[in-house]
Amino acid sequence: MREGKTENFYSLGNHATPRQVDFVCSTGLFDTLWFDLEHFEIPVDHLTVLNMVTRAYPMTTLARMRAADYKSVMQVLESGVGGIICSMVESAQEASEIVRWARFNNPTPGNGETTGQRGWNAGGVDGRYGNLTPADYVAQQNRETAILCQVETEAALARLEEIVAVKGVDGIFFGPGDYAHRIGRLGQISHDDVMAAMQKVAVACKAHGKCWGTLGIGRDMYDKVRALGANFVSPGGDVRVMNLGMRELAKAFQPPTLAT
Repeated sequence: MREGKTENFYSLGNHATPRQVDFVCSTGLFDTLWFDLEHFEIPVDHLTVLNMVTRAYPMTTLARMRAADYKSVMQVLESGVGGIICSMVESAQEASEIVRWARFNNPTPGNGETTGQRGWNAGGVDGRYGNLTPADYVAQQNRETAILCQVETEAALARLEEIVAVKGVDGIFFGPGDYAHRIGRLGQISHDDVMAAMQKVAVACKAHGKCWGTLGIGRDMYDKVRALGANFVSPGGDVRVMNLGMRELAKAFQPPTLAT
């Protein structure tokens, strides 16, 4: 994303299993797996296994979560995820707290590196079980672990510039579903009012040199968000694939009007 490339995300929640991860990764169609811890119960030990399976492929992972406390942020990061999408962030203060929980206090920070007060445990999977030097472990985690704040309410949009400007926040994920719901456009994730809010995100992130992403459900919406400059886009995931697959199978035995 730093090179201006587009990352395509595949989301997993209902069917976040090692075999599903292996299957999706083996297709070579996606760059990143997005594990949804906000709406689904995925324990940290299970999340760790899903990350281990992903590591067999040239892919990375993100976990979407409600970053409400230090412990939950720290444990999810120690599972080996490539970053976190923090839902329902509505202020710069919240964003700053997340950065403090997620970044280490590096005594010799690199150029532009943001530091924080993350607790020390180099013996976990993310530290390769103590086989990385402390300096390499800290620098790698601070530099390569993505912190994305999810903007999905009118309150958050009103404070967008402040949130984007927080040092250590790598980018914004715009949640069109919740935003549409809150402005009275339930289910209309590509409505003009929703797209106008998304454009504000695009402009703010470009001004601050940050990346941003969102959903791109269907080719039309996908093309629209890419035209706005989205750096990472999710066209859907496990539930959408299952629904589409079921309808495709049904075409074999149902009349066309029933199978669509």
